[in-house]
Amino acid sequence: MNAKDLLITQFDNCFDSNGWFVAVRNVLEGVTAEQAAWKPEGTTNSIWESVAHLTYYNDAYLHRFKGERYEYRKADNDATFEAPENPSEQDWAAEVEKFDAAMRELRALLASTDESKLDEQVSDTNKASWGELISNINAHNAYHGGQMLLIRKLQGGWNPERGVS
Repeated sequence: MNAKDLLITQFDNCFDSNGWFVAVRNVLEGVTAEQAAWKPEGTTNSIWESVAHLTYYNDAYLHRFKGERYEYRKADNDATFEAPENPSEQDWAAEVEKFDAAMRELRALLASTDESKLDEQVSDTNKASWGELISNINAHNAYHGGQMLLIRKLQGGWNPERGVS
């Protein structure tokens, strides 16, 4: 398996194909707006806020991977964890669709790119290679997916037959 195939497999396992852990998209299946907005006492981020955060960064690197100039629109990382004050099911569905769209496009772009791009430096200011960066994107998605799964378990709404008991 070459590096590109390995990154795509890792991407799939983090996005929508359970591997050793539950993929983010599968964690989100069946989540209502109320569940997405809920935070257990003592935590800082809801499922909704974590999805918004992932979408923000996945979309940013999607544009950069396509060679587009992308400037961050948020003042700092904390500002990327956002959710509406009065969440609706329609708002939640739109948030999940933004996440899905960015992830599907990033996966398609990765699948269609020449493997040599993975060795290229991301930018003048980011010295990592695209291969390293995509691996880190995958780990970032898995990290927050685990947090979201824990919230689902705390809510009592996780079916262990869907992965991870």
